[in-house]
Amino acid sequence: MLSNSGMSVWRVGLLGVLIGLLVLSCGLRTAQAQSVKEFLLVTGEWSWKAKEGEAPVVDRNRGAVKEIERYTFDPPFLVVNRGDTVVLKIHALKGAKHVLEIKDFGVGETTINKGEEKTIRFVANKAGTFKFLCTNHINAEKEGPMVGYIYVIGR
Repeated sequence: MLSNSGMSVWRVGLLGVLIGLLVLSCGLRTAQAQSVKEFLLVTGEWSWKAKEGEAPVVDRNRGAVKEIERYTFDPPFLVVNRGDTVVLKIHALKGAKHVLEIKDFGVGETTINKGEEKTIRFVANKAGTFKFLCTNHINAEKEGPMVGYIYVIGR
């Protein structure tokens, strides 16, 4: 049987271990939340033109067409954890100019001219699936939509 002083030492030791585990747990969460995820994206362009005698194709709102052009981001789908700092390095290879926007994370319009690479940084502070898009190419009439998605895993 432990004396009162022995019991007090044991309680203080146990309390110290519990506080240590709590501090360690908070430190690990903070370290995870401060993870940086960097992606290199490029702008791409897909185009199709009917050969002589070839039938037209239907293009959404424009109906039958003999030529289609679409702009894309490559890769178009990114996965990060909530709390991660996301760094997008976007290199405009195709198209004269792209204007990137990520409204859900407060990223305003950023213009990227052909041949340029721009870096965009933000914290993925909420879970879900979110769009990043080029406001120059938002619909079929403007060779779009030029859109990508960021899936943020909640923790």
